[in-house]
Amino acid sequence: MRTNIAVLHIKNKEPQAVASLADRVDTGMSTHKDVFPAPDPTAEVFSKEVGLLHTSITEKDGSKIKNHAVVDQTEVVYGLLKRRLYYTNMVANGDKAIILLSGFDCNDEPIAHDVPEKAVIKRIEDGSKANSAKIYVETLDNADRYKLESATSQTEPVVWKTVIDYGTTTTLEDNGLTRRQEIYYRVTGGNRRGW
Repeated sequence: MRTNIAVLHIKNKEPQAVASLADRVDTGMSTHKDVFPAPDPTAEVFSKEVGLLHTSITEKDGSKIKNHAVVDQTEVVYGLLKRRLYYTNMVANGDKAIILLSGFDCNDEPIAHDVPEKAVIKRIEDGSKANSAKIYVETLDNADRYKLESATSQTEPVVWKTVIDYGTTTTLEDNGLTRRQEIYYRVTGGNRRGW
């Protein structure tokens, strides 16, 4: 299957480049609400974070604190752009005209995307909260989403519970775990062709 996709043509996360693309996407989706009725993230959240990025760029004066604030806000907006990119690709379903209405660039040549290979868990560490676990996986070619599932027993049939659906390699964290309980995890990579 060959299809057009929206792409992030930003090689490095230079704050001004991220802000410019975010402005284009914000304008494109706001102007065409009939095509993009429920963007993810919402228009309010997206506009607020883009505004904070512009403010931090304007207030940058060379101090370490303000430089760090610009870098942090750039990461936030870049993450929101990736979510909007995924939303655009779901709405457009390969239609180049819809992709361009969103403000994103379209890939130059339609490419075939295979179903991703099997995901490999590299390591599991303590999470950011008490009683949580962070799962690190190898990034898969052709995968634009990851699903994290857990089970408390390996007796057949194994009952897998979805912990995170449509996550990224940086968001695979399981919270609210019970102390001293043995847990099994599996991670699946996916794209529009399947998991």
